Amino acid sequence: MSDLLSVLHDVSTGLTSANLDSLKFLCGDVIGKKKLEKVSSGTDLFQILLEMQLISSGNTAFVRDRLAKIKRMDLAEKLEGCCLSSDAQIGPEERDNLSLTFDAICDNLGRDWKKFARKIGVSDAKLYQIAMKHPYDMREQLMEALNEWKKTQGKDAKAASLIHGLRECNLNWTADKVDEALKGVS
Repeated sequence: MSDLLSVLHDVSTGLTSANLDSLKFLCGDVIGKKKLEKVSSGTDLFQILLEMQLISSGNTAFVRDRLAKIKRMDLAEKLEGCCLSSDAQIGPEERDNLSLTFDAICDNLGRDWKKFARKIGVSDAKLYQIAMKHPYDMREQLMEALNEWKKTQGKDAKAASLIHGLRECNLNWTADKVDEALKGVS
């Protein structure tokens, strides 16, 4: 995350006031007018986008897209190289374990999925977005919440963390099913 912050700072210093005004205009659909009025620098804008989880260490596409629209490809390229996706940070064995874990959780977790998602750190705002995106498909909602968790965790995303989260929510049966799925592979 500190790499991302330093690159965002570099990008911010490279913005002219006209660039900043253009970026603020392009972000008007996701950031409220009052918040945008308080933005006086690129770092202020990036801080809001980080809080809204529109950018993260594994996902800078939102800012890169806006920078490309204002013809600042030099700054967009700085962001492109700085951050690897979460899949690239995770080793192949752990990636397979996470895939099995995600499938086992989706197959065995019912309506308590939001409680579990909150426990592992997915924000209520993100849960609301996910629910609106897939209003009638609980499995897809849960899978997207798990992928969001994986994005925010980056290389620290481990199947054991999810099992621990399930047990903390007293979802022991689901945690046991995940353990069985992982042991079936070993």
